Amino acid sequence: MNILAYITDLFFQAQVTETAQAAGVNVNIVSSLYHFLPKLREEPSMVLIDLDAQGINPGALISQIKEAVPHLPVVVYSEHVEEDKIEQARQSGADHVLPKSEFAKNLKQVLKDCAPTDE
Repeated sequence: MNILAYITDLFFQAQVTETAQAAGVNVNIVSSLYHFLPKLREEPSMVLIDLDAQGINPGALISQIKEAVPHLPVVVYSEHVEEDKIEQARQSGADHVLPKSEFAKNLKQVLKDCAPTDE
């Protein structure tokens, strides 16, 4: 299982990397749209996006992903107070929208539950 993640927060980058490794999941974390969108060609199992990441329009990014790879699962997380971003993500086709607190607390299970298995 390969996850492509757009995360600009260094703390969360480290947390996601460590947790993914412990779960036996390969994660490629990118913090620039310039690098993120071309990585979709590498056929990840799922995409993970921090809606609070700097430099993105969540709705537009999710729409681009869904247009390029319609069946690719898109999992997003955000602070629960960011209601506009959360709603925009849902309307743009995000498959799973999680509050940041739940995402951080249950990260290993979220990675296992949200990503399709290769078996």
